[in-house]
Amino acid sequence: MANFKLSFARPKKQQVALVDASGISILNEYIPQQHISIVDIEHMNVFALLRMIVAGKKSLFDYTIAYIKVFKPRFVVTFLDNNVDFYKLASIFPNVKFIAIQNGSRANYANQLNSGFFDLLKIESAKHKLSAHAICVLGTSAADQYTKYIHAMPVVTGSLKNNLIGDQIKPTEHFDIVYVSQHAPFEIPNSEVKFFFGNKSVTAEEFYVIEQKIVRFLAAHSKRTNQSFAVLGKRTESSPYERKFFNTAASPNEMRFIPRTSETSTYEFCNSASLIVTTDSTIGYEFLARHNRVVFLSGRINAISNELSREIHDTDFGFPLELGSSGPFWTNSANESDFEQVIGSVQSMSDAQWATAISPYNDVLMAYQPGNSAFIQMLQNEGIPLKNEGSQRA
Repeated sequence: MANFKLSFARPKKQQVALVDASGISILNEYIPQQHISIVDIEHMNVFALLRMIVAGKKSLFDYTIAYIKVFKPRFVVTFLDNNVDFYKLASIFPNVKFIAIQNGSRANYANQLNSGFFDLLKIESAKHKLSAHAICVLGTSAADQYTKYIHAMPVVTGSLKNNLIGDQIKPTEHFDIVYVSQHAPFEIPNSEVKFFFGNKSVTAEEFYVIEQKIVRFLAAHSKRTNQSFAVLGKRTESSPYERKFFNTAASPNEMRFIPRTSETSTYEFCNSASLIVTTDSTIGYEFLARHNRVVFLSGRINAISNELSREIHDTDFGFPLELGSSGPFWTNSANESDFEQVIGSVQSMSDAQWATAISPYNDVLMAYQPGNSAFIQMLQNEGIPLKNEGSQRA
């Protein structure tokens, strides 16, 4: 809120309102800018704000309601698919179509007690009718997960960002193995942040210890097998604590740390790597959908406690599906011998064997649709105005 400014844009009947500016760059690829207005809490519209104040309201949810009443869009879209309040709007505006777009894999944990996304959906769906016209989901398992609580038409699109990048990824430096960091946006050691799985909590240091364990293993493994190895940072160089975190983990061995330099830099390095290793990142699932070789070392909870890992499965590979503690390219164990086994197995597979190993998971966990054909088809079916070039990609 440090950049808060008022917008004096006068209401005009734009077709689409986007709740929160995140995702605007993707939406602009398909819908002309002049047809989109943004419900942005950092640039509150003065006309919507006055309407909210006159009504005696003051919450962000109330501002969104006031904005819709003032601007009268036909469609309201959000990339904040885990904002439960969004699914309360359709019952207030039955003549408006609300569309949510899933922008990441969802697990049921949060920074507050009993506040995981699916905990909140369960609680709120018992009190309110949660609905949307459509939810664009990553895969069929997510469709089942959302529609258990939300009355909506699921549209399996996969990751819009992944699909938009498609095959137009610039080649970059090749590594035999890359690890995709999921480092927090803060310094982890001595952090007071906690993660709650229902009423059970773990510290930030405990939550991220698996990443240190994996990088320590990969640095030693790569040196022993004479393979090149790099950690792909989640943060830019302006967050030096991430580099320090992984350098400490790899010691006494060395590893190459590559900070994120653009919205696509991680994709570029992943696409040029022979093997991608991840804990439970969305980008790991995106590249699995592309048929790249990906290993999931999903022992985030097991690295904390064997007992806890028997109770909590939210960070297991393929959640909410129950796919077992190990498989041809994953393990939910934090045991280094299991790391060794699954990595060795995947690296020794022929292309045909790899295709067979991943085929049961295509479209279930993450669809891959270069050009976003299903998304464009949905927009066309709804009569949302498209850019000419967007239509041609369908």
